[in-house]
Amino acid sequence: MPPPEQERTAALLGRHFAADRFDAGELDRRLDLAFAGAVSDALEGLPPLAAPPRPKRRWGRRHGESDTADPAWMPTKERFIDPSTQRVMRVWVDPADHTRHYVPEPLASG
Repeated sequence: MPPPEQERTAALLGRHFAADRFDAGELDRRLDLAFAGAVSDALEGLPPLAAPPRPKRRWGRRHGESDTADPAWMPTKERFIDPSTQRVMRVWVDPADHTRHYVPEPLASG
Protein backbone atom coordinates (compact mmCIF):
# COMPACT_ATOMS: atom_id res chain seq x y z
CA MET A 1 0.00 0.00 0.00
CA PRO A 2 1.39 3.44 -0.91
CA PRO A 3 2.25 5.93 1.85
CA PRO A 4 -0.68 8.15 2.97
CA GLU A 5 0.75 11.26 1.27
CA GLN A 6 0.87 9.45 -2.08
CA GLU A 7 -2.68 8.11 -1.56
CA ARG A 8 -3.98 11.62 -0.82
CA THR A 9 -2.18 12.96 -3.88
CA ALA A 10 -3.63 10.22 -6.11
CA ALA A 11 -7.12 10.97 -4.77
CA LEU A 12 -6.62 14.68 -5.42
CA LEU A 13 -5.39 13.96 -8.95
CA GLY A 14 -8.49 11.81 -9.44
CA ARG A 15 -10.68 14.76 -8.48
CA HIS A 16 -8.87 17.01 -10.96
CA PHE A 17 -9.28 14.36 -13.68
CA ALA A 18 -12.99 13.99 -12.86
CA ALA A 19 -13.27 17.80 -13.14
CA ASP A 20 -11.81 17.57 -16.70
CA ARG A 21 -8.66 19.50 -15.77
CA PHE A 22 -6.53 17.10 -17.84
CA ASP A 23 -6.80 13.95 -19.95
CA ALA A 24 -6.07 10.31 -19.10
CA GLY A 25 -2.49 10.55 -20.39
CA GLU A 26 -1.75 13.49 -18.09
CA LEU A 27 -3.40 11.63 -15.19
CA ASP A 28 -1.06 8.68 -15.80
CA ARG A 29 1.97 10.99 -15.95
CA ARG A 30 1.02 12.72 -12.70
CA LEU A 31 0.24 9.40 -10.97
CA ASP A 32 3.70 8.14 -11.96
CA LEU A 33 5.22 11.23 -10.34
CA ALA A 34 3.11 10.86 -7.19
CA PHE A 35 3.97 7.19 -6.70
CA ALA A 36 7.64 7.92 -7.37
CA GLY A 37 7.56 10.28 -4.39
CA ALA A 38 7.48 13.56 -6.35
CA VAL A 39 4.18 14.71 -4.85
CA SER A 40 4.78 18.44 -5.39
CA ASP A 41 5.65 17.82 -9.06
CA ALA A 42 2.48 15.74 -9.48
CA LEU A 43 0.35 18.65 -8.23
CA GLU A 44 2.24 21.42 -10.02
CA GLY A 45 0.04 24.03 -11.68
CA LEU A 46 -3.29 22.66 -10.46
CA PRO A 47 -5.83 25.18 -9.14
CA PRO A 48 -7.89 24.61 -5.98
CA LEU A 49 -10.94 22.39 -6.34
CA ALA A 50 -14.53 23.26 -5.52
CA ALA A 51 -16.60 21.04 -3.23
CA PRO A 52 -17.02 17.65 -4.92
CA PRO A 53 -20.36 16.84 -6.59
CA ARG A 54 -21.85 13.40 -6.14
CA PRO A 55 -21.57 11.11 -9.19
CA LYS A 56 -24.63 10.39 -11.28
CA ARG A 57 -26.23 7.02 -10.62
CA ARG A 58 -28.42 5.06 -12.97
CA TRP A 59 -30.23 1.74 -12.92
CA GLY A 60 -29.27 -1.05 -15.28
CA ARG A 61 -25.54 -0.63 -14.89
CA ARG A 62 -23.37 -3.57 -13.88
CA HIS A 63 -21.86 -3.99 -10.44
CA GLY A 64 -19.12 -1.46 -9.74
CA GLU A 65 -19.75 0.60 -12.89
CA SER A 66 -20.35 4.34 -12.61
CA ASP A 67 -20.95 7.12 -15.16
CA THR A 68 -18.36 9.35 -13.49
CA ALA A 69 -15.72 8.97 -10.82
CA ASP A 70 -16.61 10.05 -7.32
CA PRO A 71 -14.18 12.79 -6.26
CA ALA A 72 -13.27 10.75 -3.16
CA TRP A 73 -12.16 7.73 -5.22
CA MET A 74 -8.49 7.15 -5.98
CA PRO A 75 -7.58 6.45 -9.63
CA THR A 76 -5.41 3.49 -10.48
CA LYS A 77 -3.37 2.88 -13.61
CA GLU A 78 -5.54 -0.17 -14.37
CA ARG A 79 -7.66 -0.13 -17.51
CA PHE A 80 -9.55 -2.82 -19.39
CA ILE A 81 -11.87 -3.13 -22.36
CA ASP A 82 -15.40 -4.07 -21.35
CA PRO A 83 -16.14 -7.11 -23.57
CA SER A 84 -19.84 -6.35 -23.85
CA THR A 85 -19.56 -2.65 -24.80
CA GLN A 86 -15.96 -2.40 -26.09
CA ARG A 87 -15.50 0.70 -23.91
CA VAL A 88 -12.17 1.35 -22.20
CA MET A 89 -12.80 1.38 -18.46
CA ARG A 90 -10.48 2.83 -15.78
CA VAL A 91 -10.41 1.24 -12.34
CA TRP A 92 -10.91 3.55 -9.33
CA VAL A 93 -10.73 2.56 -5.64
CA ASP A 94 -12.75 4.04 -2.80
CA PRO A 95 -10.17 4.57 -0.01
CA ALA A 96 -12.92 4.43 2.62
CA ASP A 97 -13.82 0.78 1.99
CA HIS A 98 -11.39 -0.31 -0.78
CA THR A 99 -14.23 -1.14 -3.20
CA ARG A 100 -13.33 -1.03 -6.88
CA HIS A 101 -15.32 1.05 -9.35
CA TYR A 102 -15.21 1.10 -13.14
CA VAL A 103 -15.63 4.35 -15.07
CA PRO A 104 -15.56 4.65 -18.86
CA GLU A 105 -12.61 6.57 -20.26
CA PRO A 106 -13.66 9.51 -22.43
CA LEU A 107 -13.52 8.84 -26.14
CA ALA A 108 -10.39 10.22 -27.77
CA SER A 109 -11.09 13.09 -30.08
CA GLY A 110 -9.17 13.43 -33.22
